[in-house]
Amino acid sequence: MSESLKERVRAKILRQRGEDGGRPLGDAEGDNPRLIDIDLDLALLEQAAEGDVVVEELAVKYWVP
Repeated sequence: MSESLKERVRAKILRQRGEDGGRPLGDAEGDNPRLIDIDLDLALLEQAAEGDVVVEELAVKYWVP
C-alpha cells in the first residue's frame, strides 16, 4: 500500500527541515524565519485531517507529487 499524501508531505517537511540544518522549534535558536515557517507548516499538517485542503496546499508548497 502506498503512503497517503499527508504522510508524504510530513516526510518531505521533515526532510526539508533536516536539510536546512533545523531541529524542532523548541531546540532551535528561534531566529531563523525559514525554520520557523517549516515548523509551523508541520504543526498545521499535524492538525489537518487526511484529505483536508491544507494537506493539498502544503503538498504544492513543498512540491510533493
